[in-house]
Order: sequence, then structure tokens, then C-alpha cells
Amino acid sequence: MGSATVNGIEDAVRVSDLFVHILYKTMSQRVIGELTDQRVSLPQVHALRYVWLHDNVLMGDLAAGLSISYPSATNMVKRLERQGLVERVVNPADRREVEVRLTKHGRELTERMEDERVRRMSSVLDTMSPEERDALIRGLQRFVIAAVADSEDTASEICLRCGSKASSGCPIAGSNVLHVCR
Repeated sequence: MGSATVNGIEDAVRVSDLFVHILYKTMSQRVIGELTDQRVSLPQVHALRYVWLHDNVLMGDLAAGLSISYPSATNMVKRLERQGLVERVVNPADRREVEVRLTKHGRELTERMEDERVRRMSSVLDTMSPEERDALIRGLQRFVIAAVADSEDTASEICLRCGSKASSGCPIAGSNVLHVCR
């Protein structure tokens, strides 16, 4: 590999690290801190968002959707339940099935966090020309497609499990690697 190629790859790694940090620090971590007074962790926000996107989720589906163990999902739901953000409902027909639902407070908080993340992303994208925004989105889509290539495991691992917000423009769903997007 020539030095130009090495430098290009190193630049790609560096700029992608910065991109990830911006998303994590300012559009996730900071939003959580501002809207929840640090009472809710990022994994708990992911759980709230999953339930919000899928509307009334079985505990086992939540665990699978978050790629965590059933006991971990149960403990997370207990903590969220103590904060009044979710409730558990046992299926009277099959007492082994426990459904997780957002409370009114949990739904409002999740929607406020989602709205704020979108607002912050929009404020950044608005500073870019339409051509730059389009190039960024196309580049990120191509990157995701290349990253999952022919690996269903990778596709499944990074799939956002968008539920009700699923889009036909999703590069994972459109990659034909992941047959069922949850």
C-alpha cells in the first residue's frame, strides 16, 4: 500500500471516529443528560426507544432486539419501571409472557429525546449545502452497505430494529443480507 492510500485510510478512520463521537456525545449523551437529569442510561434509552418503535413488546423480544440476555432485559425493565417509564403486563392467557409498555411519561420522554436528536442533527445538516448533505447521506449509505456486504451476522448486529419507523431506504433492509428487519 502506498502512503497516499495509508493516509487516506487513516483519515477515514479519524473522521469516522470524530463523526461517531459527535453523534454519541452531543446527540445522545448530552440529550439524555439534559432531558433526564442523568437518571436514565444510554442502554435504558435504547430500551425505551425499542419499546416505542415496536409498541408493547414481549420481554423476550426486547432482549433479542437489544442483543442482551433475558435477565439483563428484566433488570433493565425493573429499573425503568421504578422510574415510572414502563410497565409490565402479564398475559392472562399465558402467564409466562410479559409485555413491556411505555407509560405516558415514558412515551413523552422518548418522543422528546427523539425530537431533540432530530433537531440537533437538522441544525448541523442545515449548515451544509444540499449537495454536501446528499453526498454525506449517499456516502454513509454506501459505507453501511459495504460494511455488511454478505454478512447477515454483521447486518443483524448493527440493525436498528426500527419497527414502526422502518424505511424502505434503509441500507440494511435493502442489502438483502438481513431477510427480516425487526
